Amino acid sequence: MRKKISFRYIGIISLYSITTISFAITPQDQQREAIIAEIKQGKLETGIAKLESLRARYPNDQRILADDIIVLYQNNAFGLEQISLVKNLNLQTYPEYGQLVLIKALRDLKQLDLAQYYAQQFNQRHFSNDIQLLLGTIQAESKKNAQAQASLKSIDSKSLSAEQLAQLAYAYRLLNMPVEALQAANLAIAAPQPSRNIQEQYIYALILNSDFRSAEQYIQQHQLEQKIPNILYTVKTQEFSQKIKNAIQYYKVKNYQGEVTESYLILDQVLAQMQAYESELPNDPTLRRLFYYDYIYALNFRDRYHEAIQTLIKLDQPYEQMPPYVRQAAADSFLKVRQPAQAEYLYKSLLKEKNYPDYSVYSGLYYALIEQEKFDEANKLIQEMDHLLPTFRYSAAKGVDKTTHEDRAEYLALKGLNYAYRNEQAKAERYFQDLVAKAPNNIGYQNNLATVQRWREKPLTSSATLSQFNGIEPVSISTLVNQMQNSQALSRVADWREQNQLLTLTAPDDTGVQQSKKELEDRNHASIQHQSTFSRSRADQPEVLQNLTGSSEREHQTRINSPWFADDYRAYVDLVQRKAEFKGEDLTDERYGVGLEWANNRRWANLQLSQRSHSNDVGIQLDWSHWLNDHWQYVLGFDSQADIPLQALKQGDDGKAYKAQLLWQANESKKAGLAYQFTDIDDGNHRHEIVGYFSQQIYQAPHHITRMTLRNEYDKNSDVQVNYFNPRYSNSAEVILTHDWMTWRNYERHFSQHFEVGTGAFSQADYSTKALFNVLYRHDWQLSRTWSMNYGIGWSNHPYDEENEHKTYAQFGFEGRF
Repeated sequence: MRKKISFRYIGIISLYSITTISFAITPQDQQREAIIAEIKQGKLETGIAKLESLRARYPNDQRILADDIIVLYQNNAFGLEQISLVKNLNLQTYPEYGQLVLIKALRDLKQLDLAQYYAQQFNQRHFSNDIQLLLGTIQAESKKNAQAQASLKSIDSKSLSAEQLAQLAYAYRLLNMPVEALQAANLAIAAPQPSRNIQEQYIYALILNSDFRSAEQYIQQHQLEQKIPNILYTVKTQEFSQKIKNAIQYYKVKNYQGEVTESYLILDQVLAQMQAYESELPNDPTLRRLFYYDYIYALNFRDRYHEAIQTLIKLDQPYEQMPPYVRQAAADSFLKVRQPAQAEYLYKSLLKEKNYPDYSVYSGLYYALIEQEKFDEANKLIQEMDHLLPTFRYSAAKGVDKTTHEDRAEYLALKGLNYAYRNEQAKAERYFQDLVAKAPNNIGYQNNLATVQRWREKPLTSSATLSQFNGIEPVSISTLVNQMQNSQALSRVADWREQNQLLTLTAPDDTGVQQSKKELEDRNHASIQHQSTFSRSRADQPEVLQNLTGSSEREHQTRINSPWFADDYRAYVDLVQRKAEFKGEDLTDERYGVGLEWANNRRWANLQLSQRSHSNDVGIQLDWSHWLNDHWQYVLGFDSQADIPLQALKQGDDGKAYKAQLLWQANESKKAGLAYQFTDIDDGNHRHEIVGYFSQQIYQAPHHITRMTLRNEYDKNSDVQVNYFNPRYSNSAEVILTHDWMTWRNYERHFSQHFEVGTGAFSQADYSTKALFNVLYRHDWQLSRTWSMNYGIGWSNHPYDEENEHKTYAQFGFEGRF
């Protein structure tokens, strides 16, 4: 606490001393002395009026001017309007007895630059310890620290009075020079019967030196609790402030040493002490606010954000009146509790503070904007930060080279993440690869690169990036979080659980750890998936529909999954239903299944036993999938009750399907695949299907992603007589454009619009090639972290035997965990 010391009555030449020196040479001198004598007799108002009148008649008389300033100042009548008096001041002839008073008067009016000017001018004429002391104090109050130290150093402290030594201690406190402040205060307090001001400055010097016990003992020994209001509370408040600083330093040391579980030990103790002391706070609003300022700061640092915001209410003070460090703590807390608009307001208020904003303020504002989906403003801020943040840190030591400023290093990382947040993942990965090449030992950049690689669906590559620092101690929290998230992406559940349990103890407030823990706990809950398609078809030649699946189709699939057990297993029940109207008759295929699923280390196996509603036979479905690395995956499958045309099922036929797929991806943007399926139907038809595709993102923006897919499907059937569409061969080639627009987002909840347009050519044996077309519009809702829903409508045109089928269809689906 920097309590300003008042020197109004310290060493000021009184009115009684003005007349000890006779200047009665001119008539105006005689009038001046008579007026002073009248004022000494208590006739203040008339005396001041006469003195003012005399000064108006003789504006250049320096003794009248000096007396007028002294009289006005001693009677609390020297205000901003009186500053104009100095325009008639002559530095060469202004009397010495009025110099100190003038400087103090200007200082009290906060005219520090003007006060410093006159102090320097007067001292050039005749050096005075009194004026030099006041000059150093004014410079300290103006935060001109280097000048203040030089001014105070030239003072002979042996010639100072006790009150002046107290003033010297005050000035050194402002300069944050605790040793010098206490030395001056010790000299001052040694005087017989020290004044209350001296005692206060001594106590504050002890506080600055963190000697709170001595301060409390001195207060109690001299019974100052009543003489100096709330002085014990001031000591206690400052003690808490120092304890918080020490606790944060302890946290940083322990955190660096990897002893994360102990890092908050001291801070937790301090917060407990402050919580217990809160009920003892006095009613003085200034002291209460000082206590709550530090309390809010400490709560935010400890990640107790809700408590910090609740404590803000107790301040009963506009945000603008709070110190910058408190506003930043409040902004950080608002950001953490998902109130980014309030955080944005507070961060922007900090940008107006001179020399205060650093990387933490800018990055806080950046994330407050991102979480409000203000990507353009956030991107502009990133560009501005490049010019606002320092690039290098320079050492005062001779021969020591400049080093990259830590704010610059943090900014470079955020700049790369900004690309990723804007869905420019390829640019983000290249950016961090370049950074790592320039600074290969920077673990932060390596972690950023690993994060982006995982976001690009390359968890093995991400793990390889992190493995370069295996064996290096201590392991950073960011590295541990990245390793945990890679284990999750690789479906290494045992490793994932072990790493999450460790991080829950060491970094429980990390949002990545919290999110991962929730997703791990999700595996302990049953889940459901459902998707339905409804369609109605028409054709120029109605008989065309007779050879297809009908004029009205419905497909439903519902699957209920058990919780995962033994890490890698879960059971499920599955219901698939197909219905269609065919020649005025409803055809239905219902298949009920129970299955067991296994997933580990990007390998997946599925066994399902099923039964159709029209058959007592038990079917079996086997599936196997394996990622060989981040780029290649193969899938094998067998289904003894394959999906075959409903018309064949009505005839009592069944079918077996064998499938194989080879999938490739460079990353989330570029993918390709080739699939083959052979279906053996009981009616003698052997159906071969070969599908190939290539997909590439062609546009990315913060809320938009556009993808183009080239797809070709070739089918070959046996030449047998059947009552369903069965050309000897057919081929369809398509170009499909899809666009996803993230229309609204509020953390886990969001709403997207999906647009899809496809066109191409279809050819079949014995018929000419004709165009095909499909359009789909769908809404995708993420209702909460665990529940989602989608619905859409589409229209397609597909030629069969050169006749077009026009289909209108609708989709509906949902997914969630109980």
